[in-house]
Amino acid sequence: MKKPYCLDLDGGVYSLGDLNMMVYNKDTVDYPPADPQDPAKPFFTGAIRQEVTVGGETRPFLVYIPSRFPISGAGLFLYPEDGVSCGECLRSDCWQDLAEEFQVALVILESRKGGWSREDIQSEVSYSEAVFKKAISRVYFSLNEATYYIMGLGAGAYMAAAHGLLSSSLFSCILADGDYRLAPELLEQLGRIRSDRDPLCSKLEVVMPAWLASRTGAGEDPVLACLQRANQTADLGLRAGGTRVFQQDVRHWQSSLDALPISEVRYTPASEAARLSAGELHREMLAFALRFKRWLSIGNGCFRPARKAGDMGLRRFTAQVDGRLREWHVYEPSAHRRSPDKKLPLLLAIHGYSCTGPMFAENCEWHIVGERRDFFVVYLSAFPSNKSFRGRTVPLPTWNAIGMDAETDDVRFVSHVLEDVKSRYPVDGERVYVSGHSNGSMFTQTLMKELPLPFAAFAPQGAQMHMDLNGLGGVDQRGIDPDGILRPVWLMMGSDDIGDQDKIQPGNANDRFIDMMCRVNGLDREKAQYLENGKYRTLTFPGPNGVPLLRFTGITDTPHTFTQEFAQIYWDQFLCHFRRLADGSIQYTL
Repeated sequence: MKKPYCLDLDGGVYSLGDLNMMVYNKDTVDYPPADPQDPAKPFFTGAIRQEVTVGGETRPFLVYIPSRFPISGAGLFLYPEDGVSCGECLRSDCWQDLAEEFQVALVILESRKGGWSREDIQSEVSYSEAVFKKAISRVYFSLNEATYYIMGLGAGAYMAAAHGLLSSSLFSCILADGDYRLAPELLEQLGRIRSDRDPLCSKLEVVMPAWLASRTGAGEDPVLACLQRANQTADLGLRAGGTRVFQQDVRHWQSSLDALPISEVRYTPASEAARLSAGELHREMLAFALRFKRWLSIGNGCFRPARKAGDMGLRRFTAQVDGRLREWHVYEPSAHRRSPDKKLPLLLAIHGYSCTGPMFAENCEWHIVGERRDFFVVYLSAFPSNKSFRGRTVPLPTWNAIGMDAETDDVRFVSHVLEDVKSRYPVDGERVYVSGHSNGSMFTQTLMKELPLPFAAFAPQGAQMHMDLNGLGGVDQRGIDPDGILRPVWLMMGSDDIGDQDKIQPGNANDRFIDMMCRVNGLDREKAQYLENGKYRTLTFPGPNGVPLLRFTGITDTPHTFTQEFAQIYWDQFLCHFRRLADGSIQYTL
């Protein structure tokens, strides 16, 4: 029997499931072409009213896209007060101005005529899920997966807190200005639902930055207490005006490779909140939220501060290639500044679909490894296209690769970038490497097929050449024929990845990839060596003298992502050991 104030769940498990919603789009929109000289220009701006139907009930929501919204940017899911329509919310409290100032897309939900239902919280969550999935389907714009934020006003604060905590591995920050104190029954239930990627952790134990502005006076605040525990905060007496600031306790915090404790919980009591105008308070809250990004990673995500290209020390370069403005960013390690004439290795880092070079840099942090190990890193950016999705998504950065089509000749673009970078920097031509994720993984394999000689080794991750993304078939025609050119390659796939994930079964994409590369590199598949190292399970196929010309790794409890940890492993255990000599042969050193 359904319990009031509780979610209708079986078995203590909740997940939104597959979020690659663009592959399910059915309707074609009349999209304008991408501007050849301004590829980041948004295709749609302003307010777009939409609706979803859940359980036979149709409910509206509104999307507001700022005039300078980036090609893949941040989105705030906003729950207004009872009875306030999404249009009224957009026009009130300076929300449209805030969206324009911060270049954040707004996804504004709307209560029923009787207001938000706390007792039937399941219907509100189902509505929220439907809005979320439609908003990320990339029909009019693209939200970056690391920058989903959620906020509630008045009675809507309850809904934002409930949905934010339930989907705690998706959102990067919860903002609540109003009555956000959840019913004890719901909090107790959330404490029993296991998190998405860690069975030892509940939904209420996932790190979640938050700013809570109370409107209900003093007293026990169990939501604040839950967030303080989840973020492992310490009360050091910090204040920002009348707002209390709780930062992570560095004595206890552990995170991914080289990450810093950055999460924070803020609390503004009702007496202080009453002294601030809504516009002033909400501007500060939004600016606070945008400090955080939750990147997909092992576990429930990896928090990092929001950074721009300049923050990471990346230099931007552009060129006209085939009549289009193309861009790439270069990271110069300190070793180059110390010895400007010394030849250093170079790695091309290639982002996935809908991403950009600087965005991928935030995620994978190849430049951090480059700084540690003294090599140049070049982050390339693809040109917008929706050819691969047959016009059912807004054009987004897409590599023209095996398995995904675009209008650009990206192999020519890579050749241009390599020539330009080598003319500017002392690159060791024998030690040039390429690594890519998702659509970038498929493009890495395209380069492995069509342009192998400039590269000493290849590190694709998160997608295989024979993956059938759109169910259109044709995978039998894909492949690399043996041509006497060795192509050292290491493919990694996560257990919760896309496509065939990390499974190796007869005829699936991973199996085809291994068979193909064994033929190309002249390897005996029956002589594979197996190594299990924690969550990493690796098959190595050695060539003459034991040279590991092919590796395949499955990674436990890992979604569709690329982390700094992967970059470090790729470099230290594989890439740096290979050289491509002038005659095209491969040299391997320990």
